[in-house]
Amino acid sequence: MYRPKVSIIIPVYNGSNFLKEAIDSALNQTYKNLEIIVVNDGSCDDGKTEDIALSYGNKIKYFKKVNGGVSSALNFALEKSTGEWFSWLSHDDLYYSDKIEKQIRFLDNLLLDKNEDELKRTVLHSATVSIDANGKIIKKPDYSDIEIYEDSKTVILDNIYNYRLSGCSFLVNRDAFNEVGPFREDIKTVSDVEYWHRLLFHGYKFCCLKDNVLVKNRSHGKQVGKTKVELFNNELNELYQKIFDDFLDVFNPTTKEIEKFYFGMVKRRIAKVAKRIKRFVLKERLSSVYFYILLPIKTFWWGFVGYIRNVLRFVFRLIFVYRK
Repeated sequence: MYRPKVSIIIPVYNGSNFLKEAIDSALNQTYKNLEIIVVNDGSCDDGKTEDIALSYGNKIKYFKKVNGGVSSALNFALEKSTGEWFSWLSHDDLYYSDKIEKQIRFLDNLLLDKNEDELKRTVLHSATVSIDANGKIIKKPDYSDIEIYEDSKTVILDNIYNYRLSGCSFLVNRDAFNEVGPFREDIKTVSDVEYWHRLLFHGYKFCCLKDNVLVKNRSHGKQVGKTKVELFNNELNELYQKIFDDFLDVFNPTTKEIEKFYFGMVKRRIAKVAKRIKRFVLKERLSSVYFYILLPIKTFWWGFVGYIRNVLRFVFRLIFVYRK
């Protein structure tokens, strides 16, 4: 049996509201070759976060550092970690008790066809559910159309339309940290998205345990994407400009695939990237009739879909996320 050591890393900042639940879900894993590393990223809550972490004694490894953002806490923990694989657990999310067990079992089965060097370049993620601040399940995303062994281009294009790469569902080999580098500390809101795409562009193969719901992602009003909307939107635009450039360079996509990327940007309302793709790439690849007549019609449609999507998300948050 393949039984590697796994490091569960929990970065936390002012997280006394949910931290205990997160740590408990890590400690309750059925897979036992674990270390649990909690990094207090300079919390300023009168010691509440620290008190919770310290109450676990030597059941966890606890560190405190000057505030630098979630990426800096992850990088700090990875430097301290001793596991062969690492899994990131946000302080407000939860693992099902068999999360690590099922992922290691999947890797064990892969070893029948791969050697350990190939295995190290495999990245696992899984199905998830969304919960509210009280832990009630409020959303169950559909993973039925995802392939277990995913083509990298498909992963990128699919997750523009329906983002289903949940950071806390990932299991990544520690050697990836050495090869592709640390999490980017200059990115404050979407560093996880950048890191997963960097792995894809470096040739790592993603596998989705789509039939296994292993993580509960909590939605609440104090998440950084909801409290720093302008910063989030700016970073998202800058990131997807970089992702598109890498997408062109690494995968040499077809015109249809570039169109799909473009319509995804329109739907997500990532306007700067959409305009750039249309002006500098699609104009050179499409016929004049298609570019000036059909493309605007399709663009309007995907813009409308994106508008309706945002309205529905706003209503969903009012009902389930921001309620008292």
